[in-house]
Amino acid sequence: MDKIRVDLEEIRDIQDRRRAINRWNIQHIEFFENGKKIEISEEAIEHFKFTGLSNIDFITTEMYKGDQK
Repeated sequence: MDKIRVDLEEIRDIQDRRRAINRWNIQHIEFFENGKKIEISEEAIEHFKFTGLSNIDFITTEMYKGDQK
């Protein structure tokens, strides 16, 4: 099996960026995809605020789409 090189500095940079994103109040973040701003409903943000998840989780779980009941 082939091996992949991973530099520790890269991991630290990724983690620093994640911490920076998660530090912001979700209501003060503008999310973009392919250079275009994603419109997110206030309802989706309000529902998310009380989940205890991170801002990054808001995107990775697709809660930003507002489909969750």
